[in-house]
Amino acid sequence: MVAPLLTVVLAAAAAASPSPAPSADPCGGTTTNVLAALNRPTIGFSACAVKPRESLWELGYANLVQNDGSHAALYPQGFIRFGAAPRLEWDVVGPNYLVQNAGGTIQRGFADTGLGAKYEFFSGPSDTAAVDLLYVFPSGSPLFTAGAPVATLNFDYGHSLSPAAGFATTIGVQSSFAQSLSGRAARFTSLLPSVAFTIQSNPRTQFYAEWYGQTRIRPDGGTLFGVNGGIQYMLRPNFEIDAELGQTVTDLARGHYFGFGIGVRP
Repeated sequence: MVAPLLTVVLAAAAAASPSPAPSADPCGGTTTNVLAALNRPTIGFSACAVKPRESLWELGYANLVQNDGSHAALYPQGFIRFGAAPRLEWDVVGPNYLVQNAGGTIQRGFADTGLGAKYEFFSGPSDTAAVDLLYVFPSGSPLFTAGAPVATLNFDYGHSLSPAAGFATTIGVQSSFAQSLSGRAARFTSLLPSVAFTIQSNPRTQFYAEWYGQTRIRPDGGTLFGVNGGIQYMLRPNFEIDAELGQTVTDLARGHYFGFGIGVRP
C-alpha cells in the first residue's frame, strides 16, 4: 500500500495557504507573491495563480515510514507552474522518483507525470478563489503507475484572517484507478478535502498546520486522514525554503513522514 499512499500524501500537488496582509491582490501585484502562491509543502492547493510571464518551480524531498517498518522516499516532487494570462496558469506535474524499501527489498522507479491548469476567478482585498484541474498520465514505472489516467478537479479558497494569519481550504474531486484488496483493478471516485491555517511571525517566516483526507483510496473503499505542519522561510523575495512533518492514517495502515523543499520564481 506504500505507493498508492504516497501518491495521495506526497504528490506534487501539496500547497501553502496565503496569509499576506490584506491588499488589492493577496497574490501579489504585477509580481507573484511566492509565499502566498506556493503549492507546497501542504496537501491542499493555493488559490493564487502565477502572474503572466512568470514561472514558479516547486521541488522537494519527502520520506514516508509505515507502521510495518516499510518506508519510501519521493523526490524531486516536481510541480512547475507557468503564468499564461491574467489569473491563468499552466502546470507540469512531475517528474517524481520513488525509492521503496519493504522488508529489506528495495525497488525504484518513476511515478506518473501529468499536466494541469489553474484559473483564479476571484481576488479581493482578503479573499481569493480558484479552480484547478490536474490530469496525470500512466507514464510511470510498472510498480508505481496508477495504470490509467487520474483526473482531479479542485476548488481552492484562501482568506486573510488578519495581517499575519490566514485560512485556506481545497475541496477536490478525483477520478482514480487502483487495485482492490482482492486484486481487481477498477476506476473509482473520491473527495479530497483539506483545511489549513497559517501564521507569520515576520514577513519572511510562516508556520502552518493542516488537516486533510480522502474518502476512498481504492475501488472497494478505504479512507485516509492526515495532519501535517511545518515552516516556510523566504531567503529572498523569489526563493523559499520549507520543512514539514506529518501523520497519516488509513483503514489498513498508519504512517508518518517528513520532508523539505524549495520554491523558486526564476
